[in-house]
Amino acid sequence: MAPKPDPYWWAARRPAATGLPELPAQVDAVVVGAGLTGASAARTLTRGGASVLLLDAEAPGYGASSRNGGMVGGGHRLSLAELTARYGTETARALLREAHCDSLEFAKTLIRDEQIDCDFRIHGRFSGQRSPDVYDATARAMEELRAIIPIEAEMVPRSEQRREIGTDFYFGGLLLPGHGGLHPAKSHAGLVDAARRAGALVSGMTPATGVDRSGPGYRVRTPRGDVLATEVLMATNGYTTRAFRSLMRRIVPVSSYVAATEELPADLIAELMPGKRMIVETRNRHCYYRLSPDGRRLVFGARAAMHQVSQETATRTIRSLMTDIFPALEPYEITHSWNGRLGFTFSFLPHVGRMDGLWHAMGFSGSGNTMAPYLGHKVALAMLGREDAGTAFMKTEFPTRFWHFGRPWFLPVAHAIYRVLDIRDDLRRAH
Repeated sequence: MAPKPDPYWWAARRPAATGLPELPAQVDAVVVGAGLTGASAARTLTRGGASVLLLDAEAPGYGASSRNGGMVGGGHRLSLAELTARYGTETARALLREAHCDSLEFAKTLIRDEQIDCDFRIHGRFSGQRSPDVYDATARAMEELRAIIPIEAEMVPRSEQRREIGTDFYFGGLLLPGHGGLHPAKSHAGLVDAARRAGALVSGMTPATGVDRSGPGYRVRTPRGDVLATEVLMATNGYTTRAFRSLMRRIVPVSSYVAATEELPADLIAELMPGKRMIVETRNRHCYYRLSPDGRRLVFGARAAMHQVSQETATRTIRSLMTDIFPALEPYEITHSWNGRLGFTFSFLPHVGRMDGLWHAMGFSGSGNTMAPYLGHKVALAMLGREDAGTAFMKTEFPTRFWHFGRPWFLPVAHAIYRVLDIRDDLRRAH
């Protein structure tokens, strides 16, 4: 039987396609995009005294906020040396501190303070290393990192790897004990509820089709009527449309594919996932996987392709990747298979700022469960004129490329290159 195309998470909490009966004529702020970023920003803005309208083209949470793997934890894609070369020592260290510590603490505090029932647990994250050389490089990088920020980390050699994961596929790993996992659909719904409780108006099925200057503020156009706003925040990330072309050209929407297995025998789960960790890896294919919150299924994500492919193709690729790591899963069915769009930047860093007068917070590059609520909060503080709005992610670059017009035509080429690099690494591993 073909897998269900809806995310596994939606069985417990499907995004509700509710809209306001009537849009307000005027508000202090319109937030476009009701995912984690927009909902967090709306909560902070309303708690700060602003009137807020939170819009989404689909049901709030329809996008990556309820489709992702549900992993919570900081991280970075550029080395300390690369960050320092680009931004200087002080900003580089601030970026790493926010990415690893401040954002994670904010996410944990938000869940606790708003009493969001989302199956959040501290499981720890294990990053499987694709080769001995990569393991050694990761160990050196973590030593550098621990010297400048208070991060708890442990290198797990291959000889001890099976205490964390039941495979010899990796050459050891990095363990980050403070990371966690949650149910993303429940988490997002809880955050939207928190924004509503604070006083935000939320309207799904209400796309913003454009924004024009109107006196000292802006006129936000929608199919259901226009709304005047003093400020506008774009929180659309990988779902940014051509109506906002300047932002769209700075975001690379990368497809990520996720699948959930049928319920597995308890003894098999204990063998494959003894540490119950969130698992990521250093391959360019970048598989990431975990147990479902009830501990009965494996939820497995990967870049089956960086561009859009059929769900049948994606499912077949995910099954191949999954059984390469865990051959014992060959007899078991995939019951759900879906995809979502992540928002990457050419700098591989999120960005907060203004463009053409409109605020934005986006480009989380795969760390949305942690960075999106945090930077949604920070940009809202900036919109309120608060002194504690400062973030190093206002200092990052947010470039485009002359050959990127919004549609990521180049992703199939990038995917092919990454595939070749992984094949090369596999051949090295075999020898």
